[in-house]
Amino acid sequence: MGGIHDDQPDAESKPLHVLIAGAGIGGITAAIALRQQGHHAEMFEQSKLSQETGAAIHLATNCNGLLRRLGFMAEDIGGVECTNVVEYLPHNGQVKYQVPVKKLGASLWAHPWHLVHRAHLHTALKEMAVSPDGKGPPAKLHLASRVQRIDAANATIVLTDGTEFQGDLVIGADGVHSKSRASISGGDLKAFDSGKSAFRFMVPTQKLESDLKTAPLVKRGALSMWIADDRRVIMYPCMNNTMMNFVLIHPSVESQADVGDEGWQETGSKDRMLAIYQSFHESVRAVIEKAEEDIKVWKLLDMDKMPTFVHERLALLGDAAHPFLPHQGQGGGQAIEDAIALATLLPLGTLRQDIPERLRLYNECRYERSHKIQDFTRTAGKDAAELAAEGKKLDMMEYQKYNFGHDAYDFARGKLQVLLNSKDSTVRFRGPLGFGVSPGPRRPLGMSNLPPLVQTDPETFQTLSVHFKSSRTYLENLLPPNFAFTSPGTLATASLSCTTLNGMAWLAGGGYSPCGLYIHGIYFTQHDGSKVYGSYLAVLFENSADPIITGRDELGMPKLYCEIDAGVVGDNASVSLAWRGTRFCQFNISGLATPQPASSPPEPIQQTPPPPPSEQGQFWHRYIPAVGEPGKSDADYIVFSPHPASTAGGDAVSTTTRASKNASLAFDKGSWQTLPTLHHAATSLSEMPIYGIEEARFVKGVGVDDFSGARRIE
Repeated sequence: MGGIHDDQPDAESKPLHVLIAGAGIGGITAAIALRQQGHHAEMFEQSKLSQETGAAIHLATNCNGLLRRLGFMAEDIGGVECTNVVEYLPHNGQVKYQVPVKKLGASLWAHPWHLVHRAHLHTALKEMAVSPDGKGPPAKLHLASRVQRIDAANATIVLTDGTEFQGDLVIGADGVHSKSRASISGGDLKAFDSGKSAFRFMVPTQKLESDLKTAPLVKRGALSMWIADDRRVIMYPCMNNTMMNFVLIHPSVESQADVGDEGWQETGSKDRMLAIYQSFHESVRAVIEKAEEDIKVWKLLDMDKMPTFVHERLALLGDAAHPFLPHQGQGGGQAIEDAIALATLLPLGTLRQDIPERLRLYNECRYERSHKIQDFTRTAGKDAAELAAEGKKLDMMEYQKYNFGHDAYDFARGKLQVLLNSKDSTVRFRGPLGFGVSPGPRRPLGMSNLPPLVQTDPETFQTLSVHFKSSRTYLENLLPPNFAFTSPGTLATASLSCTTLNGMAWLAGGGYSPCGLYIHGIYFTQHDGSKVYGSYLAVLFENSADPIITGRDELGMPKLYCEIDAGVVGDNASVSLAWRGTRFCQFNISGLATPQPASSPPEPIQQTPPPPPSEQGQFWHRYIPAVGEPGKSDADYIVFSPHPASTAGGDAVSTTTRASKNASLAFDKGSWQTLPTLHHAATSLSEMPIYGIEEARFVKGVGVDDFSGARRIE
C-alpha cells in the first residue's frame, strides 16, 4: 500500500529535517508519515519506553483509514473489529439497547473500527518509523531525552542536559504535560482535574467465559457499557478477542487516596473499585473481582482551549494541543489525524521559508475540528444531573457521524492545493472543478507541487494554408459588432489554415490538427474610440476532444470537431475536412516551391491610399449560453491574442517555407443527415464566394504558440 503522497518528486527536492518532541502515538505517526514523504524525522522521548501501558485503544474509522494508508493494518497486531455497541442497565444488568455498528457502518464508513492493545500499536508504529526497511529515510529515536525548551523561531530544541538540536521545524507531541506548549503565546496552560478519574485493567477472555456470572457478558467484537448517573463501566476486547479491556470512570474524590502524580502509572485498589461500584449488578462486580494486580488509576485531565496550535516553526499535535477525555475514544484518533494532516501539508519539495505558512494552514485544518470533538466528548461524559441542568441531550449518532465522517489526509491535501493554486499565476480552472486545476497547453501538469514534464522531443508544427479573395459583405456577416474592414472595397481577404502539431508535452508527446477560417484586414473599435487591428477567427475545426475543451473553456475559441486529413507529397499538398466520412471541405496545392525574395517596388507615379496597418494579433468571439434561458448568455465578449512576437507564449520558429499560386478550395454543405453537428457551418461556408486564390503556403517548424497572452479586450 502506498504512503501519504505517491507523486514522484523533483529529483532536486530537498528533504526537511523535522524534530519531534515526544514519541507517543501521535509523534510516531508523524514520523512515519514524514519519512514516507522523504523527510528526515528525529524524535526525542523523555521515557525509556520500558513501561508500556497495559490498556486498549480505539482505532475508529476516521483514524484507522489513515494508518492503513501508511501501510499499517490493525489486524496484524490482533486488532478486533468492533461489531456491536451494547448498553446495559447498571443495576439489574438488562440490555438497554444494542447497535450493530459493523453492519450499519458497512454502508457509511470506508474503513473498519478496530480495538487494539495500546502497547502493541505503539510498538508496531515505532518499528515502522525507525526500521531500515520501508519507504523513505528511517526516523531517529532518542530515548531518555527530556525536552526543556523550544525556540519556535529557529526550530531548535534544548534537552534538560543542555544538548541542542536544530531542524527546519519542531513538532510538539509531548503530551498533556507538554513543554512545547509554553513556546506559543498564550499557550502556557496547565491541565486540570475534570472531576472524574478512571480505573483500568485487563482480564483474559477465557477467565470471564469460565464463570457463569460473567460469561454472558462476553460478546466478541462488542463494546459494552454500564452507565449510571455519575459513574460508568466500559468493556471491549483486543488481542484477537483473547483479552478484555476495562475502563471504570467515576468521581475523582472517591479514588483520591490512590491517585498521585504518576499519571497513567498509579496503582489502583481492587477493594476501592468494588466499593465504588457496589450498587452495580452482581455480574459487573464479578468482573471487577477478576481484576489482577495490574490495576491502574488516573485522573481524567482537561484543559482550556489553546489560542492556536502553531507559532513560527512550531506545531503542536495530540494532547499537547488538545487533551481529550476518554468518553468517545477519540484522543488517540485525533492525534493521528493531526499527524497525518501536518505531514500531508509538507510534501517533499516544501521550501524552508514556506514552513510557517504551511503550519498556519495546519492550524486551519485541525483547530475547529479537534475542539468540536472535544466539546462532544465533554458532553458525552457529563452526569445525567449535569445534562438535565444544562438542558442538553446526548445525540451519540450525531457525534459519531461527525467524528467518523472525515478523512484528514484528503481534507489537508485539498487545502494545500487551494493554497498552492493561489500562489501560481499559471493556474487555469475549468470544469469539472472538483478535481482541481486542469492540465492543458498553458498548464502542462496543472499541479503546483509537481515537477514539469520532461520534454525529450521538440514540439513541431506543419501548416498548410490558402489565402483567397471573398465578398466583404459575406465576411461581415461572420463578424460581431464593433468590427470593420480597413478597406472600403467589396473584396476582402480570408484564409483557411490547417496545422498539424506533434510532440505536445501536455498530450504526452502526441498531437492534433487545428484548421481555422481567418478574416484579414479588420479592426475592432474600443469604447474609447481607439482601434485594434488584426485578423478574426470565425471558426476553428479540430480533430481531438482535449484541445477543443481547453480552447473553448480557457480561451473561448469557437471550436468544432471534425476529422482532418492533411498531407504533403513532394511539391503537392492537400487538406480534407470531414465528419464520419462525409467530406465538407477540400483544398489542394500544387507546385510548392521556396519563395524568391521580392524585388524592390518601383516608386509610385501617382498618389495611392496608404497601406492598412499591420495586424497586431487575432480576435475571436467568446460566447457561452446561459443555462435554462434560451437566447441569453453567461459570457459574450471579444478576445484578443497578440501575435507571438509580443507574448511570452510565442515559441514557434519556421524552418521551412514553400509557396504556390496553384491551389483550389471548395466547400460542400452536405445535409443534416450526413453532417448533423456541422451542417449549419458547412452550409454557410459553401455559400462563401471565392473570387480567386492569392497564395498557398506550406510552413514547417518547431515550437507552438500556446496563446497564453490572450485576454478579454473589453
